[in-house]
Amino acid sequence: MKKKNGYIKRQVYMMSSIGLFYLIIIGFFAVPLLGASVVVLIRGVADYRNVILAAGALILIIILFALVQFSRKKFRKIRQDGFAANHEFKEKMNRGEPVQISIFKGLLTLTYGGQQQYANALPCHQENTALLPDMTEKQNQPLDLIVRLKELSELRNQGVITEDEFQTIKTRLIKGSDDSQE
Repeated sequence: MKKKNGYIKRQVYMMSSIGLFYLIIIGFFAVPLLGASVVVLIRGVADYRNVILAAGALILIIILFALVQFSRKKFRKIRQDGFAANHEFKEKMNRGEPVQISIFKGLLTLTYGGQQQYANALPCHQENTALLPDMTEKQNQPLDLIVRLKELSELRNQGVITEDEFQTIKTRLIKGSDDSQE
């Protein structure tokens, strides 16, 4: 086992020495070759500077043309999507549904319209009052209570009111319904 380990160490040492030798030899030849290549390249650039400038200008024109074409396609797609979204928004607003627009993958969300269906669910409120229904009018039918609770649930699901407001309003509606039945 010791003989085998010694043999392997000698082989590794020998290979690393040979590898170092070849790196030195390549360095001796590579440095002058690189220097000669640079000199030839500089002379070539000086001799063909007009050709190089023309080729650079042509490449720049091709890149600009491709960029303009790409921009046109993207602009058309954005415009088509915008017209389709505008049409969809108008249809929703005509039906009285709220229109929701999300920007930056939902980071910013805007909701507009759809207020007609909420007019009966909650009465108008002043600045300092909570969104609570007016309990002065009595409800005569249990179906009216069910309709109001469904509307209230829709408001909560759409995020118009919070869970706490929902529970408070629901409790007052049910309590008002119980008082009117007595």
